Amino acid sequence: MIQVENIRDWAQVWALYETAFPRCERRSWAQHRRALASDPEFCCMQISRSSQLVGLLFYWRLSGLLFVEHLAVAEHCRGQGVGHAVLQWLQQIGKPIILEIEPVVDSVTARRRQFYCSAGFVELPYEHVQLPYHADTPAVPMRLLSWPEGVSEQIVADFEKELHMRVMRYADAVTD
Repeated sequence: MIQVENIRDWAQVWALYETAFPRCERRSWAQHRRALASDPEFCCMQISRSSQLVGLLFYWRLSGLLFVEHLAVAEHCRGQGVGHAVLQWLQQIGKPIILEIEPVVDSVTARRRQFYCSAGFVELPYEHVQLPYHADTPAVPMRLLSWPEGVSEQIVADFEKELHMRVMRYADAVTD
């Protein structure tokens, strides 16, 4: 059974974060701590099974929706239903969910998109760029997915405005 719970061991969670996401798609430890201390809408959870860390979930409660900033499952636990269980846990909150993925360019990114689609997410037709987390890294072209389907262009525009004003202020690129 999967538990989504408060983080007990930041060292383990941070090690997974650093191996699961390239530097250009994650914030620094200092900026992450600042976001946690400054914004109660930033939620950082660990995913456990039998008291063992099997993943992480970092998400934001934004105006009327949830934004999944980072979801990672430990490599040895992939394909075992962990990610689907976490997405079901989020869906039970009852708010629309938006997340970003890389554009499909190879089998890995195709599997990632298929994973989210199998959990009920749909790719949105709007252009999206993840702003840089660090002053020395570029913006990253991404695709937005939503659950449930039918998120309007206005909801996406409002989301991006709040994302840029709120979430990205904790990126090193903003404070360097």
